[in-house]
Amino acid sequence: MIFLRFASAALVLCGATACSETPARRPASAAETTPPDTAAVQKAAQEYRVHYNTPLSLDSTDFYYQPVSVVAQDAGGRSRILSSSSYSSDSEGNSGIEGTCYNVLFFQKSGRQEHALLPHGRFVITEIDAEKKPDVRWPYLFYTFIKADTNADRDQDGEDASALFVSDRSGRQLRQLTPDGTRLESRSILPKTSILLVEVWPDTNKDRAFTHADGTYWLRFDLANLTAPPVRQPTAALAEALHQQMLLRQARHGN
Repeated sequence: MIFLRFASAALVLCGATACSETPARRPASAAETTPPDTAAVQKAAQEYRVHYNTPLSLDSTDFYYQPVSVVAQDAGGRSRILSSSSYSSDSEGNSGIEGTCYNVLFFQKSGRQEHALLPHGRFVITEIDAEKKPDVRWPYLFYTFIKADTNADRDQDGEDASALFVSDRSGRQLRQLTPDGTRLESRSILPKTSILLVEVWPDTNKDRAFTHADGTYWLRFDLANLTAPPVRQPTAALAEALHQQMLLRQARHGN
């Protein structure tokens, strides 16, 4: 599993724009179709560059992938921002991920096919889970994306909403699993089942922050049919019953 940290440089190539479950096919918004400011593009060209990180093989497939990031041209040295058993340690020199990841390239091993995971550079990719699952019937890659600067602080980082995405192991059929406006907290696949459980953190009070007062809830997905809507657990009726139990308990005991 690959975890990537964030950098403010992501704003240069990753604007605050949302996408649908099929980002390659959705209609572009007005903001996306507006021609970029020439001066801003020239400034970005002077300050940043594209960096192609170390490619990694995808086991049991005919593909390998390569994270693509944006880095500052005046960076003093490599900035390791990815923790993964697939990469060597910090002390081993030139391996690792540099900059802020905003796309992933997929290459065919037996041929010359190549394609990008995303058709744009607006998102920050903070996690790529390429590990083989206990049950090989579910041949997926999972990703965590920050799609927008949801708290309007001019950074796309861990304080913003994040979403779980999934593709096949060739980097195609990408789709969003968790809803916009929530932050991805955790996920697990129950062994010997097709059940994927995902914990998300909603911005319940709409203050553009994810605080302890908001709380989390869980979504249940069927890995055999990820096109089906997830089931929220517990149900609304059971959640309300538990809420009332909590209120009565605290009114009596206070702890």
